[in-house]
Amino acid sequence: MLALPTLLAGCHSRSGGFALPSPAKWQATLSDARQELRSIAPSKKTLLTKYDSESKWRNPFLTVSSTSIQLSIYLADQNNSDFDRGGMTRLRAARKQVVTVRLRDLPRALTSLPDSAWPDGRAVGINEALEPPSQKATLDQNMQTTSQALQTMAVTVIELDH
Repeated sequence: MLALPTLLAGCHSRSGGFALPSPAKWQATLSDARQELRSIAPSKKTLLTKYDSESKWRNPFLTVSSTSIQLSIYLADQNNSDFDRGGMTRLRAARKQVVTVRLRDLPRALTSLPDSAWPDGRAVGINEALEPPSQKATLDQNMQTTSQALQTMAVTVIELDH
C-alpha cells in the first residue's frame, strides 16, 4: 500500500514522456549536462540564422510532441572524396539517425552525442510535431518545458519549420 504513494512522489509534473523527477534532482541533472556540454563550442547565432528548416539544419534537431521528443542527428559523411557529395550515392537522409526520448532523458541523450554532431556549436533546432488541435495546449507546454531545459543546459534553441 505504501509503494504507490512512494512511486507517485518520485515524479512531478505531467505523465508520460514529460514527467520529471523532483525539482532538485532535475536541476542537478541539467547542471551536470551543462558542465558536460561545455566541451562543445558555443554557437554563433548569426551563423544559425541562415537555416530556416530542418532539411538544412546540421546540428541535433528536436521534434516535440504531446508525449515525447524525437532527437535527430545527421552522422558525418565518412567519405572525403568530392565525387557525388550530396548526390544519389551519398544521400544526407541515409545518415540521419532518429531516437525517441523522454524529457528526463534528454540531457543524457545530448551529452552522449559525438562532437561531430555539433558542427555549428552548442545549438539545437526545434519544432512542434504535427498533431490535432486538441493537443495544442499540451504541445505548447511541452515546447516551453523543453526549451527551458535546453536553455538551462546553455544550449541555444532555434525554432525551425518542418
